[in-house]
Amino acid sequence: MIFIDTTDARNARVKNSWVRDCMSQKVLQQMKLCLFKSGEYICQEGERTEYLYIILDGRCKVFKTLENGRTLLICCYQDVQVLGEFELFSNSMAKTSVQALTDIYCLAISVSDHKSLLLSDNQFLNFVCCQTCAKVERNNQNTGINLLYPLEQRLAGYILIMQNSGVFSSNYTYLAEYLGCSYRHLLRTFHSLCSKHILEKKGTTYFLRDMNALQHLTGEMYRQ
Repeated sequence: MIFIDTTDARNARVKNSWVRDCMSQKVLQQMKLCLFKSGEYICQEGERTEYLYIILDGRCKVFKTLENGRTLLICCYQDVQVLGEFELFSNSMAKTSVQALTDIYCLAISVSDHKSLLLSDNQFLNFVCCQTCAKVERNNQNTGINLLYPLEQRLAGYILIMQNSGVFSSNYTYLAEYLGCSYRHLLRTFHSLCSKHILEKKGTTYFLRDMNALQHLTGEMYRQ
């Protein structure tokens, strides 16, 4: 994490964002702008989080390690999000790991130094409550998707979220774990999408040949 510790840089980032209206000036003035490079962990499961973060720009994934050692992808964030609010209220360890998929700019504030300020700001608390409700609803939807939708649809939805200008690449061993399937089953599903001319494989990379078909395949799942 790199702190960009200038007021001008912070103000420039939030100038045209609705985030600046979600807290008092007292709270905003105590926040610092920081940068997480792609691949960095914003927080890791089982560790204490020193800061509360508000993601302003970038994309990250949230995942949890299960008792059997496998990894469960919970969701991906690509919009304004609060991270660390549960630790603010409960003073507990991080329940999930959050890793940057692109460079991410955040506002950060030390929980230990400013806990009383955060908990006394009704404007900020309202913002956090709305964010928390949205997270619970999204997680419920994701749980339903994992239980009810076949792998092909879930993979299609994941590709749509994670593709970059029509190109998709991943660590496929980890991806199989995230989607709750075997590596062999995942490769068969990729082959099926290629045989339908929805994807085209070149080396270890897949190119989206038919974006509309991929969106149609995900159906209601993609629109949730």
